[in-house]
Amino acid sequence: MVTAGIVVLSLGVAVPNSGAVGSYSASESAFCKTMFTFKESTPSGTSLNDYKSWAKGIIPLYEKLASEAPNAPTKKVLNQLVTILKDYQSAGSLAGLKAYEVANHASFLKNTKAFSAAIVACAKTL
Repeated sequence: MVTAGIVVLSLGVAVPNSGAVGSYSASESAFCKTMFTFKESTPSGTSLNDYKSWAKGIIPLYEKLASEAPNAPTKKVLNQLVTILKDYQSAGSLAGLKAYEVANHASFLKNTKAFSAAIVACAKTL
């Protein structure tokens, strides 16, 4: 599914390439600290249960990021993502999940710029 790829790609920007993970400046926000604890996660397969399990596993991270968001646009995107992941978790079929994603995809893409900007700002604090 496309949303799974967007989540991984968005957060992939935030993961430093070296031992910088765990080295935080005194001024780094809780949001940035949480962001850098991210470990890449993708659905383990393509079945409905794979997507449901994947969503269930990463919802707590996104709920925490939303609670720590540095600004309203980022919080909006993260709350929207939590809603999408909860819908993934409760989906009744792959066809329904695909229809949901198609219906909401454009809106999510429009708002990801705020989230990406927050990730880049965090990376600059290293």
